Amino acid sequence: MSQIINAPATSTPLEALQLVMIANGTTTASGSTYDLTLGDDSVFQVNLQSGSSITLEAGSPNKLNLASGLYQISFAGWVQTTATIYGDFDMELIVSTDPTFTLKNVLYDRQKLWYGNGSSGNTTPIIDNNHTIVFNTASATTLYFRIEVTNAPATTWYLRGDALANALTTLDVVRLGGALS
Repeated sequence: MSQIINAPATSTPLEALQLVMIANGTTTASGSTYDLTLGDDSVFQVNLQSGSSITLEAGSPNKLNLASGLYQISFAGWVQTTATIYGDFDMELIVSTDPTFTLKNVLYDRQKLWYGNGSSGNTTPIIDNNHTIVFNTASATTLYFRIEVTNAPATTWYLRGDALANALTTLDVVRLGGALS
C-alpha cells in the first residue's frame, strides 16, 4: 500500500526525516524488550532530513523529538529469531510518549502466531510489519519506540538492519502541518 502526500498550498516545504537501519539491533532474549536507538548513527542512517520540527538526540538515542504539529509516521521493521522455533511467537510494537512505556498512547500493535507443536524447530520467523499512523500533538513532544518478542523455546531475536543500507527496517516521519485542535 502506498501513501500519497500532497504538498500544502503554501510555499512552506514539508518537513521530513527518513531513517534506515544499517546494523542489526541488539540480540535480545525472548521476553525482553529492544528500545530502538534511532539517534545512534552506527545503527540508523539518516537518509533525508528537512526542517527543524523533527529531531534526534545523539546523547539520548532513543528519543524522536517533534514540534507541535500533525505528523504521518511510517515504520517498517524486520524482526527475526536467531534460530528456528516452534509453538508461540508473540511480538509487540509500541510507540509512546512515555519513556517507561506504561502508556501505549501512540501505537500498540501485537501479533501472536503459532508455529507447529513439535519440540524441535519448525521455522525461523521473519515478521516484517509496516505501520503508518497520523499523530497530532498540540505541544512539543518526544516519542519512544520499543519492540518485545516472546517465543515458546525462548530463542533470542533481533531487529534487522543491513550494512548495505537496504531498506529492511525504516522509519519515515513527515510533518503534514500545524497541530489540529
